[in-house]
Amino acid sequence: MWTTPVAMGLQYVVLFAYVATAAAWPEIEDWTPGFHWTRKMTIKNPENNPAFNYAGLGSLQDAWEVLEETSNDTYFLMFRTEAPMDGYRCVSMTGYLTSKTNKTANFTITFYDTETKKYENVTIQVRALKQADYLLENVVRANLKGTLPNTTPVPPGSYTYAEYDNSTCYSRSTPFLDAENDAAEDDFLDYLFPVQESPQYVDMYVVYNQPECYILRSPATLGGCDLWLRKTELKRIVDDLGDEIVDKEEKLKKESEKKYGVYENCTATEDQKEFVSLDVEDGIERWFQDTVWKRVSPDCILAFMLACEKPVSRLYNPITCNNSLTEQYVPF
Repeated sequence: MWTTPVAMGLQYVVLFAYVATAAAWPEIEDWTPGFHWTRKMTIKNPENNPAFNYAGLGSLQDAWEVLEETSNDTYFLMFRTEAPMDGYRCVSMTGYLTSKTNKTANFTITFYDTETKKYENVTIQVRALKQADYLLENVVRANLKGTLPNTTPVPPGSYTYAEYDNSTCYSRSTPFLDAENDAAEDDFLDYLFPVQESPQYVDMYVVYNQPECYILRSPATLGGCDLWLRKTELKRIVDDLGDEIVDKEEKLKKESEKKYGVYENCTATEDQKEFVSLDVEDGIERWFQDTVWKRVSPDCILAFMLACEKPVSRLYNPITCNNSLTEQYVPF
């Protein structure tokens, strides 16, 4: 839970960053991943940020709470800074605690495959662990092969590295980018964790957690962050929008049909139908992500912007993913 001094201190620290972000947001048009190397060299200290990822934050980085919260509610993957997941939408996660003593759980991840147009799911086993210099569990370790992950090796914590052109130099000896991935190339988990640091496990560092959202950073996602939003908050946003989603879709469809020469009482070609469909999908996702960004708890957004910068990948389509909120899934 927040304590007043920590909460107020955090909000004052990031106030200017928030104002700057709010001012700049309308100018950000490209939600798809751009060229990865935006500067010649970038020094990154993912777990050593002065305002986040240090032991003094205590309950704001509690991995066991993440397991407990996920066992009580469903969480949706809304924002991601690295490792785009083309071909997948509506990614959600629900947990089941298996041992409070050992701090273990099963996570069932449900997702929509845009190629097969079906919902599928996969279950992974996880446990809460401490990194080397922490007193509180701040790492969620997952085994992607259907077994419980080991407690060793101890999570190393921060892995400061420099990106230079097309090379990544880590300050630790762990060969993240050389890690072997035995899963099939089209496996969903390959997209969720594309650079697994070990065949046996994936570590996710808790950057921030509160009941309404949590932020995880992993070497397996190229050091990027994922923001998981509680279903309750997402459904509230969708309910508040009401008919705006359908109205926006219809507006985008009319604009696209005019753009591609599809007129009333005329039969569109297959190419025209595809172009219109892609335009509408792209437009509704951009609009919805911007809308959610402005309506999510400021604490979640400020934590994400301060520790992770802006997201680049779109993962939720309000039309396609409506079944995820109503739980009326297409059969697996």
